[in-house]
Amino acid sequence: MKNKRFILYAALTAVLLLVTLPYAWEIIKILFLKDVGIIRQMQLYQWAACGALAYVIVQRFATKNITWIETFSHELTHILVAMIFLRKVHSFKANEADGVVTTSGTHTYGLIPQALAPYCLPIFTFMLLALRCLVQPEGLWIFDILVGITIAFHVLCFVRQTGNHQPDINQYPLYFSYLYIVTMQLVNLCIILVAFFPNYNVFTSVWRMATFVFENTMSYF
Repeated sequence: MKNKRFILYAALTAVLLLVTLPYAWEIIKILFLKDVGIIRQMQLYQWAACGALAYVIVQRFATKNITWIETFSHELTHILVAMIFLRKVHSFKANEADGVVTTSGTHTYGLIPQALAPYCLPIFTFMLLALRCLVQPEGLWIFDILVGITIAFHVLCFVRQTGNHQPDINQYPLYFSYLYIVTMQLVNLCIILVAFFPNYNVFTSVWRMATFVFENTMSYF
C-alpha cells in the first residue's frame, strides 16, 4: 500500500516537473537567446554573483562555526515549513554534528514537504527577496549581494547535507525523495531568477510561474 501511494506521489511530482520544464526553457530563452545580449541580461545578477563568490571564498577560512550554522538553518527550515502547514513545534535542537525537530502530526505522507524542505528550499534567499521589493533602486546592489550570499549558502548546504544517509531522505523511497528535491529545486530556481527581472519581485514571480504552469497543464486537456 505504501509503495502504491508513493508511486502516485511520484507521478504527481513528475507531472509538476514536466509542466515546469517549458517555463524553465522560456527563462533560458529570455536570458540567453534574446537579441539584447547575454552580457546585458547577466547584469541582472552581477551583484548576487559577487555575493555568492564572496561567501564561497570566506567560508573556506571562517570554518569555526559554519557547520553549526548549516545545521541550524537545516532544522529551522523544517520548523518554518511545519508552521506553514499549521503544525505545532514541540522541540528544536541543533548541534554541530546533527539536529532534530519534533512537531505535531504523525502522518508520514503529510510531512513530506516539511521533511524534504531543507534540500530544496532556500529560506534565507526567499526572506530577502520578499524584502527586496521595498528597497530603493540605488540600494539594490547591496541587497543583491546579500541575496547572493544566501544562495551560495544554500547550495553549499545542499552539497554537504544531501545523501542517502539522511533520515529525511531515506524514510521515503529514494526515487521519490530525489524526484521531489529536483522538482522543487527547479521550481524555486525559476522563481528566484524571474524575481530579478525588471518590474518583477518574488511575489509577482510566483504568480507568473503559477499562471504559466496552470495554463500549460490545462492545455493538455
